[in-house]
Amino acid sequence: MLKSLSIHRSALAACLLLLPLTSVHAQSDHLGFGTSAEVKTRVAKGLDLSLEGELRTTDGFSAVERWAVSPGVSYRFTPWLKADAAYTYIYRRVEGETTRKGNYVPAYWSPRHRFTASLTGSVQWGRLELSLRERYQYTHRKALSVPKYDGDDGSRKNDEEVRAKDEHLLRSRLQLAWDIRRSPFTPYASVEFYNAPGDGFALDKTRYTLGTEFKLNKRHSFELHYRFQDHADDDESNGHLIGVGYQFKF
Repeated sequence: MLKSLSIHRSALAACLLLLPLTSVHAQSDHLGFGTSAEVKTRVAKGLDLSLEGELRTTDGFSAVERWAVSPGVSYRFTPWLKADAAYTYIYRRVEGETTRKGNYVPAYWSPRHRFTASLTGSVQWGRLELSLRERYQYTHRKALSVPKYDGDDGSRKNDEEVRAKDEHLLRSRLQLAWDIRRSPFTPYASVEFYNAPGDGFALDKTRYTLGTEFKLNKRHSFELHYRFQDHADDDESNGHLIGVGYQFKF
């Protein structure tokens, strides 16, 4: 048994060491910071309601990239199977750009509506837990009219029309967590793949996360993580993110 546990610990340690190495492939990556706070309450056996707020910066603390508010619900069918669903309102800052005709569109804020539904299964070996989460994600970006200026003399042009956009993604996350005996820390490592069902399930981006949870007591817990994302899209920048989270349970 001790030999088996030692092997599992070695596997987790290998994951923790290998995940950050993926960042060497990134070019023109950003460094951002994220903070989140969540309130969760149990309304029935296995049924929880939650409300989470999130704020992210990009290029260090130089600019706010997005903020979001997300109410959600989760239900645990068995100790190894859980389902959840959530709605998220996202307000994202889009960087300024020069159009093909040489006009300049300054940075602007874009609202989005997101709906997610997930199913998570897990298995345990001793104090190690391996989980697989399959999540469907739908995001609607609203149409906007944003200011546009001549790239030469800076005069105001007709507004740039940003079309509405709908995006469907399937997110698959594999995570390994270690519940250390007599410790408030629970370190984990995960990799998540974003696939586009409308494009033959082509890989859209990959996200690597290395972090730990810290349980202060039954009601208060914290979470710290490092994340690397290999591709920038309409939703968020690529690169590195340092995140800190807080959760309060009623």
